[in-house]
Amino acid sequence: MNKIRTFLYIAALLLLVISASAEEEFSQAIPVDSDQPVVSTVSLHSAGKLLITSGDDHVVRVWDLASGVQIKQLNGHTGWVRTSAFVPNTTHVLTAGDDGSVLIWDTVRGTLLRKVAQVGYRISRLAVSPDGRQVALVGFSRHITLLELESGDVLHQLDGQTDDIRALAFSQSGKAIATGGRDGFIRLWSVDSGQSLGAMVAHRQRVRDLVFLQGDALIVSVSDDRTMFVTDLGNAAASYRIPLGGVVPFALAACGDVNEVAVGGTDNQISVWNLKRQSIRKVFKGHAGSITSLDYISRLNALGGTLVSGSFDTSVRIWSLGPVEPVRVRVSEQSPTAAK
Repeated sequence: MNKIRTFLYIAALLLLVISASAEEEFSQAIPVDSDQPVVSTVSLHSAGKLLITSGDDHVVRVWDLASGVQIKQLNGHTGWVRTSAFVPNTTHVLTAGDDGSVLIWDTVRGTLLRKVAQVGYRISRLAVSPDGRQVALVGFSRHITLLELESGDVLHQLDGQTDDIRALAFSQSGKAIATGGRDGFIRLWSVDSGQSLGAMVAHRQRVRDLVFLQGDALIVSVSDDRTMFVTDLGNAAASYRIPLGGVVPFALAACGDVNEVAVGGTDNQISVWNLKRQSIRKVFKGHAGSITSLDYISRLNALGGTLVSGSFDTSVRIWSLGPVEPVRVRVSEQSPTAAK
């Protein structure tokens, strides 16, 4: 009887672990105080402890992710802060926006380290290279600016061939950047030479966001044309389009799995797409306004990850995202653990 009771107890614990790690919906709302700013950017630290938010009140906020408590408030921008990104392997974060300033902050001390650069256009998106050495900037102009982070020197000033560039990402190897703007094209550029690596017609209207998946193999983009396009860089014929229905997508995030992305937009919810199946596997609801920004980190030493969303409703929400397939663990009644 003792063996049976022990086995049933272990089985119950495993069922709890399985259900907790599966795609159970969980939302923790973080209220943004002061003047209730629109949240236009969210960035998660890779260790899963810190969250950065900012918006149209010019303030950068640092949150303790676990408790949802604001621990730092960083002042220095003089315009709408539209974009942010942590420098890999540090607790330093870069922010930029309408004032054209690129600032770097120490999020632990809550201090401004320096102004990295000042450009002559409103910045809509910045991206940091995987090795943390370069920063790319785009915005409400034709310019694509590539900087050396440490010195702030301009490495390349590129002509983006279109204005209002909202989408920007480094490839996972760090050898290329991809951009997308008003004309619906996805363009690739060499980080080393600044030369064009090609252009693809991905959308009929403005590209809102894009990410690299599967190393440097795929680019996934979303657009005002209400579609998501998967560009296969090795085989153009294998590229495909996914209709998003009536939603205009504003934000996109890769969700750890090589075939999974989250999309947020004007329907006030986040849809998690399985690209291989070309279907939605999870929908998160709770926001009362359009989703403006998304970020995702995998849980350390655990299954699934954490997704964070910012919105025009002036709130930030944290979502728990489990694995694509629930994990099944079988425990034999004769196992050493059950026998004790």
